Amino acid sequence: MMPQSSYFPAVPADVAAIFQDVGLQLLGVADAGPDAAATARYQSWLRAGRHGDMKWLERHAEGKYDPSHMLPGCRSVLISGLSYYQPGSCESGQGRIARYAWGRDYHKVLGNRLRKAARMLRENYPAEAFKGYTDALPLDERYYACAGGGGFIGRNTLLIHSALGSWFVIGEVLSTRHWAATPLVEAKHGACPSGCRKCLDICPTGALIRSGEIDARLCISYLTIEHKGPIPLALRKPMGTWLFGCDLCQDVCPFQLRKQLTKEDDFLAWRAGPGIWPSKILKMDENAFAKRFSGTPLMRTGLWRMQRNACIVAGNLQDTASIAALEQLRNGSDAILREHAAWALDQYA
Repeated sequence: MMPQSSYFPAVPADVAAIFQDVGLQLLGVADAGPDAAATARYQSWLRAGRHGDMKWLERHAEGKYDPSHMLPGCRSVLISGLSYYQPGSCESGQGRIARYAWGRDYHKVLGNRLRKAARMLRENYPAEAFKGYTDALPLDERYYACAGGGGFIGRNTLLIHSALGSWFVIGEVLSTRHWAATPLVEAKHGACPSGCRKCLDICPTGALIRSGEIDARLCISYLTIEHKGPIPLALRKPMGTWLFGCDLCQDVCPFQLRKQLTKEDDFLAWRAGPGIWPSKILKMDENAFAKRFSGTPLMRTGLWRMQRNACIVAGNLQDTASIAALEQLRNGSDAILREHAAWALDQYA
């Protein structure tokens, strides 16, 4: 069901003004009470092993749906979002980078503003406590954003907003001060049509489950960013040309029609950009990698994993410019890179 117009809930004016002062929009307010049912679903997902080797998600279980673990006495979760969408595409023969990582790391851009908003809230309400975060704590941010009327969870497991699509990063300020919640009104943001399978069908590794869950072990974003071991053989061809992350399930989503172009200079000034030649990654040392990608999300993955990914991309592209670097890695000291380079060279016709 596609909404007729963009929707933003009626948030408290005093809080909205503070968020506006720091260059953010308050998307909604959620009650901070724990949710036992959501916790049970999450634990079931963990038991199924769908989190792969992200062991910290097991440690997060207790606080995933209980903000008081991060801020004792927390009563409200103030949800904000920052669009990162911009047009662009990589050149033929390059490895692709997920759109959120083209510019400066959003943890720095959004995180700095949320911390500033928390300081301003403390000045206005000195008897209360506030903490600003983005993707840096156990909290299921999408769940609380949805609970606060900031969008709905799509079949691709992403938060979808009637005005932003899913091309935005989420952050929050936890508050011991209580504000009235702005609950989700489904008719305002919409919901995935029952017959729509676009995101499920486009996923080349079958990571998305129709029930609304994701098997991270099959997700290209997980494989290229979080996974620290060898990429399973069966998933290397389906990875295609993705070097870092994946945008496929967002690209095809019909709810992106109203997406907003980002106005953030830090996102618009490309540091990684839409694409990178795999041969360049394969030839880098640690110093060159840090110089090229400092301040971007790619630093989280690091050179070793990026070279592992670049082996697969080079093999899938049959990139002749990468052959010499692949041969060097095949004869190198790292067993996993040796195997990935050998696999890549085997793909050349």
